[in-house]
Amino acid sequence: MSPEAVRTTLRRRWYIWGSLMLVYIIGCFHRVAPAVIAGDLMKTFQTTGAALGGLSSAYFYIYAFMQIPSGILSDTLGPRLTATLGALVMGLGTLIFASAQSLFVCYTGRFMVGLGASVFMISVMRTCVEWYRPDEMGFMTGMTTTISGVGGLLAATPLALLVAYVGWRASLFLIGIASILLAWNCWFAVRNRPFDCGLPPVSPRVPVESDATGSLSQIGRGLVAIFRNPFTWPPFFGFLSLYSSLIAFLGLWGIPYLTHVYGLSAERAANYMVAVTVGLILGCPIVGRLSDRILVRRRLPYAGFALLYALTWAAFCFWNGGRPPLAFMYPLCFLMGFFCSGFILSMVCSKEVNPLGLSGIAMGTVNTSGFLGAAILQPLLGKVLDMNWDGVVMNGVRLYPLHAYRSAFLVCFYIALAGVAATVLVKETRCRNVEEQL
Repeated sequence: MSPEAVRTTLRRRWYIWGSLMLVYIIGCFHRVAPAVIAGDLMKTFQTTGAALGGLSSAYFYIYAFMQIPSGILSDTLGPRLTATLGALVMGLGTLIFASAQSLFVCYTGRFMVGLGASVFMISVMRTCVEWYRPDEMGFMTGMTTTISGVGGLLAATPLALLVAYVGWRASLFLIGIASILLAWNCWFAVRNRPFDCGLPPVSPRVPVESDATGSLSQIGRGLVAIFRNPFTWPPFFGFLSLYSSLIAFLGLWGIPYLTHVYGLSAERAANYMVAVTVGLILGCPIVGRLSDRILVRRRLPYAGFALLYALTWAAFCFWNGGRPPLAFMYPLCFLMGFFCSGFILSMVCSKEVNPLGLSGIAMGTVNTSGFLGAAILQPLLGKVLDMNWDGVVMNGVRLYPLHAYRSAFLVCFYIALAGVAATVLVKETRCRNVEEQL
């Protein structure tokens, strides 16, 4: 291969990765957007905390269900077509949600948004398998999660300001149109592998063709091999615990907690969600680089970050009776996001303990867990809040007392502790795939 061809590959991969990231950012925006418009939704549809949690979770249920199919689609149809169709469905779902006149239609739109968004992470990572070297995967996973955090930032203060100016319906309508335009861009910009552009791979260890392509029986055998592999499950449960508890706070109940317990406005409370997102954005590339290049380990940074993340939940539950001083809330929210970033090693670990040709399915299997956990946890916490509600309503919105939030956050604390136990059991691969160690 000529040096010029290799340089062209190195340039082209960033263009492709960036094009996929634009739609992934919007997908991540939708994960946490209900936190900002929670009050508007409760007022518009006169709903309870449990029902609102169910509406938010509609995204996560279909997202979780689709992770293994997303891996199969990425390994067979390729990330290009998979991501293009996902962006189109997500955009249409957003338009339906924005125009909904009933809670049922809202559920339909939210379901479609989750269905479309469910394919992006696996599509991005499957593309990285083809366009990046194995020793770049931890860093690229971190960078992918970092840039996707822009979606969380946009769904915090910027969304709150936009909603205050044009309303929640018009705000989501604009996002829907942007998603459809980005679907068009995906089709024209993205290519599945360097071979499709007549370019050489960046590493001879990167397979040109996926081992998962072919018959359903081959795909089935791949799934069985992944499910039977005991090393698939520690990162599965580690991701479940860390990500689901973070999204429960960042994506739905963090802003109501700050407005109800501390008396903050929704716009000001959204700034604290920005702190969580900034912590996550900064933590992801750091833990990826720490794992790839400095420690050359997976288990140690994963378990260490998980333990420190659990301690941030302990502060929310036990410091000052569940009401930490507001002066410490910004650093506490930042540390929550920063230490939760250890979850990015989940998919890297799953890829490294399974055959390279099944990397999309392996990552999809593990990625299922966090979104399944979020789907279950959000309405569960809403139910806990409803059970501890003292009957206070303001402007058509239920106001939950401090002890209700403390009970809900204790659930998150125990889930985070379970995540620490799971990360300790992660197989140490020294950042190399099992096939390369034979």
